[in-house]
Amino acid sequence: MKPSPKIHAISRPVRVAYLIEDGLDAPRWLNSIFASCLGRHGGRQSLVVPVENALIPQRYANWLRVLDPDVVFALTYDNAALVQPLADLLADTVILGRERKRDTLEEHPSVGLEEPALTALSWLPFLKISSGAIRARPELILDSYPLWRDDGFVTDNFGSLSSSLEQFPVHRELADYVRPLMLTPPDPPANRWHFGNAGHEEINSAYEILPRLHHNNSLLTLGYLSNLYAQRHRVEHPWRDSFCLVVGDSFLDRVTCWNSALLYDDAQHQTYKTLRVPAATRLEPDNTKCIAEFLRNCNWLGQNNSSSRVSVRSHSLNKEELEAFAEQLRGPSMSIVNVARIDTAEDCCPAGDKSIHFVRPTDNASSEVAIGESPVAVSVPSPIQVKYCTGAHPIMSRGSWYVDLQIDRLNDNSRFDNVRDVWTLPKRPQLLRVFHKKRPTRILRTGDIGIEVHKDIQALEVSQPEDQEVFYSLLNDAAQYAYRDMRKVLATNVAYKFSKPSDKGRYLQGVLGMFGSLSDAEAVLGGHFWRTQFETMATPATEQYPVVITKLQRRLKAKSGTLVIEDGAGWQNLAERVIQMSSDLRVPRLTTQYTRLLEAWKKELTAAIEVNTHIKDQSDAILADAPEGIKSSLGYLCERGVFYRGHEWVCRHCSHRNWVSVDALKNVMPCEICQQEHHLPVDLTLDFRLNEFLATCLREHDTLSVIWALSALRREAKKSFIFAPQTALFRDYPENQGMKADRELDVVCIVDGKFFIGEAKPRVDQIAKSDIEDLAATANELKADVAILTALSGEARQMEGKVAQLRELLSGQTLARSLISEWNEEPSLYL
Repeated sequence: MKPSPKIHAISRPVRVAYLIEDGLDAPRWLNSIFASCLGRHGGRQSLVVPVENALIPQRYANWLRVLDPDVVFALTYDNAALVQPLADLLADTVILGRERKRDTLEEHPSVGLEEPALTALSWLPFLKISSGAIRARPELILDSYPLWRDDGFVTDNFGSLSSSLEQFPVHRELADYVRPLMLTPPDPPANRWHFGNAGHEEINSAYEILPRLHHNNSLLTLGYLSNLYAQRHRVEHPWRDSFCLVVGDSFLDRVTCWNSALLYDDAQHQTYKTLRVPAATRLEPDNTKCIAEFLRNCNWLGQNNSSSRVSVRSHSLNKEELEAFAEQLRGPSMSIVNVARIDTAEDCCPAGDKSIHFVRPTDNASSEVAIGESPVAVSVPSPIQVKYCTGAHPIMSRGSWYVDLQIDRLNDNSRFDNVRDVWTLPKRPQLLRVFHKKRPTRILRTGDIGIEVHKDIQALEVSQPEDQEVFYSLLNDAAQYAYRDMRKVLATNVAYKFSKPSDKGRYLQGVLGMFGSLSDAEAVLGGHFWRTQFETMATPATEQYPVVITKLQRRLKAKSGTLVIEDGAGWQNLAERVIQMSSDLRVPRLTTQYTRLLEAWKKELTAAIEVNTHIKDQSDAILADAPEGIKSSLGYLCERGVFYRGHEWVCRHCSHRNWVSVDALKNVMPCEICQQEHHLPVDLTLDFRLNEFLATCLREHDTLSVIWALSALRREAKKSFIFAPQTALFRDYPENQGMKADRELDVVCIVDGKFFIGEAKPRVDQIAKSDIEDLAATANELKADVAILTALSGEARQMEGKVAQLRELLSGQTLARSLISEWNEEPSLYL
């Protein structure tokens, strides 16, 4: 039994990434970025990507894609050139930009979000209550007087309230939890405490912070608060084996040190794993001593039954300068201190996607609700610290976070009995409107849905759309973007205003409805025995093909194998010959008997046993079970309406072949044509008649090819498979163009969040050049992720050539693929 469908919701911080280009004002922009990140819940895990000439380094591109930010800030000199690459690289991520001009100094750089995120201060009530023997009770929080000037040591590593929060001062709001430790200039104004805060402490040097961080752990910094419960990925990288100490003031030094913190886990265990030190500090013995003592008392990385490890790195300093600084640290820090140069911006990046592992958050709050009538009210889980903010000043719970939804599917296509499919969406923003319409919503890299919320939102209304709604939106709705979202320049008019199942698509729906599901249809039609029986009963005998070919060659003078039709008279001649020959074609027999099926099944089993020599010793038992097997399978097919039971007889008077279902049998029945009476035989054996609808689908509408193609793609799916029947596309509404479709797609499906369209044929050689051109044109218009050619039979080399033709016609990031059926003509052992 499949699990009951549910919606699982989990809270997490807002994820933001920054793309920045070096330049005259880059230091100020980095100050703004770091201040914003350190003031935000989870902000210390924000990636800062160095960009040059609108190019993103490849390793950073990989890292950025896996981190899947909700918002990207582009801070380059050519933001417009980055919009398309970012849209292709990321999932449904909002792209914001700030205009920069070369050789112009930005006076007030700002990277604030439109809706402020939950602040790092939200952790204060939690830490106050959870303090004890393991965690010291917080007493102070680092801040600075606005006139105090930082050399980058505080800005890059710890942050201060005055730089990260919009208002100053905020000490009165925090008075019940912590007192400020103020960084104060040497000659401060005498009235600097006129706002009346009591219990403050003052220091004049940033390096006086370090002893307070390890004496009793009572000093809080935004660098610590913004990195609590924020880890989403575990990264494999050699830098993780030691504390990363970067010395230098260059753009690359600052960006590399910031990003190196993302290689480690968050601040739940060791609070700080990285530190950037201004270059001048290496020449200041007192400050160097503070750093060494901090490393001795606060670093445990790389111990492994020996001393902890520290790696001193820099891009702007040479190795001799680094070695001289490292020598000052070795003794006082009681650590193994190594020296290494930072050669490129990518030195701190993971090697590739396989080096970055998703960590499912276990500490984040979550909720779960059963899916009933749509829409479903999903309770909004708050981050774990927010519930401790009840009664606290609103500044601590103000701001937004995200709730990620994993939504089970009601119309489940999973091929496993104990697993339910989930909605895994391709990155098409228009799809979100069929699930949720009120809050800012995005599609995540995983294909799940993320919704931005705040503390005043108690529940979210989430709809469970029908599959046809999703595909209609995918094919016929245009993406819409917020005003500030730079992706709005990518918005285009839809190529097709309307779509609906084609005639063949409706036949496919009927066949799948008959069998009950795609799984059951695949189970029956994928087996050699029943597929052969159905084809034999539904289609003319294939042994007539040579006769038909010979007659056409003789009558149309094409014995050499080449048929040339140059004018209308030639086509008329061909049509006449086909009509003449149609009367000679064998009419399919839709009726069979149990004894014939049993004999055919035993013959199939015997052939299968000959092929599978390892079961020859079980042949007697297998053949003995044949009657029970065929009875059970026939019973199922009769229940599904694939076969009808009844009686067939040929009238002795007019030779009409009559059929009467089992429910209408009588002792005496009239012929349907001449009304002559027919007496029911005493030794009546019921006949089995193939459903004429199924026979028509197999014979005339190529339904088998599409069922196989969909089944093959479904087997590739790991999380979700959603499909539509063959679909007709209309550039205008059907009534405006005479109900004639512009395109028809055989394969339309979503496989684990990838949008597939394709062409399905019985044989590879039936895929014409025009089919390939039409598929490529449609894939380009719909921006499909994959365009696929499929066939039930044919040569792989021939298919490779057709895929090569398709690939040449595709644009963008659409992948060309092919599949040839693995259904073969080998006898089967199972029904």
